Amino acid sequence: MSEELLRTIESETLRRLYRFWLDQSPASGGMPPAKGFPVEGLAEWAANLVIIEVRAQARFRYGFYGTTFRKAFGVDMTGTAVEDLPAEQASLLTAEYRLVRRTQRPYWRVYAGWFGPGEEPQTWERLSLPLGGAKGDVAFILAAAYRVDKRG
Repeated sequence: MSEELLRTIESETLRRLYRFWLDQSPASGGMPPAKGFPVEGLAEWAANLVIIEVRAQARFRYGFYGTTFRKAFGVDMTGTAVEDLPAEQASLLTAEYRLVRRTQRPYWRVYAGWFGPGEEPQTWERLSLPLGGAKGDVAFILAAAYRVDKRG
């Protein structure tokens, strides 16, 4: 899966994040553990990164919300539950995070839309990566998104 996903991801920056995550993964495969994960190594992606805390009963909370998203949406969601987003957005993201939690595997997608009044349509590429907890479960999800239709 890792080589196939690397070939699929369009954004070189997102490919580098995926390679970084793979480098932290156990030699036997699977997701890297959250404990000891070198978060300082995420600096390159911090502006376009959110860190999701996986809570009880498949609930999710933003532990970190990158500056690209703060500027785009005019709010810092750090400490806020995903379910507090507008219903349609919360439903989509909750489904994605539940899938990552259940499968313990990365999830990649491309999406497009209008993200503000008077905006042109934008196309973004997104990757969600699980980090393992002490019980072999998913404790955190690193999710990054990059616009792939920029001109110039």
